[in-house]
Amino acid sequence: MNKKYNDYISGLQLKDFQIILEEFDIYLDEEQQTKILSMIQNNQYALIHEQYQFVLENYIKKLTSDFTCQKVMLLLNHYFKPLLNV
Repeated sequence: MNKKYNDYISGLQLKDFQIILEEFDIYLDEEQQTKILSMIQNNQYALIHEQYQFVLENYIKKLTSDFTCQKVMLLLNHYFKPLLNV
């Protein structure tokens, strides 16, 4: 895991996360945004190891819908995961 990007994700503010969500065309209420951002920040190991991604996916499905969950998983796999694998 790249420490520089690990620190970037750990320090990501809600307003910056909201911009990323908009870029991926994901619309969530602020409570969902806060919970998902916290999940990303506190489970970076699970982001890069596919065998744990089902845990993240199940958590997101409970917060949102199946459709939104799939969009968030795309965000995780195409934005956050590559940052951590650098």
